[in-house]
Amino acid sequence: MKILNKYILGCLVLLSFGLTSCFEEEDKSYSGPTVVEFKNHTLGMTTAALRSKGVVQLTGLTQTDTSRVITAKQYSTGTPPVVTSARTVDTVLVQLVGPQRPTATEVSFEVLPTSTAVEGTDYTFDAMSANKKIVIAPNTSHGLILIKPISIPGTATKRIILRLKGSGDVAVSPNYDTFYLSIYQPQ
Repeated sequence: MKILNKYILGCLVLLSFGLTSCFEEEDKSYSGPTVVEFKNHTLGMTTAALRSKGVVQLTGLTQTDTSRVITAKQYSTGTPPVVTSARTVDTVLVQLVGPQRPTATEVSFEVLPTSTAVEGTDYTFDAMSANKKIVIAPNTSHGLILIKPISIPGTATKRIILRLKGSGDVAVSPNYDTFYLSIYQPQ
């Protein structure tokens, strides 16, 4: 009886391998229109790695695909003290979804008026982002918006709301067209 069970089990294993090899391979390549979108490239990092980069995990303000909280000033909490580094320049990634292009792709963005952070007071843009444009270099898939938070102790957490405007020949993904960057000011 044991030999018969082993024989049946062996046949079932061989049969399952044989049948799965008959399935067509599914093509998982993106085949939709070429679009640009925001991507939170720090999402999924460990808390310790985020602290060392000045990215903060606060109650009620967590990271998502389209949001992040940073600190402009190094601070410590707890016993033993846990240090969170200052983030002097934050990079907001804009990715090209679709085939890479042989020429540079210029994408415009705007800061929405509903932002609570004020440019020049709470943050500045790096020179390459000051004109509110991102350039995705030829044969690459992303560009960066560089934001420099300004440390103002004792002020409330401020939020920058960025929205992609796109370019003439590349549309903006409606699901990831807005990015929320909060600047936490520790007391």
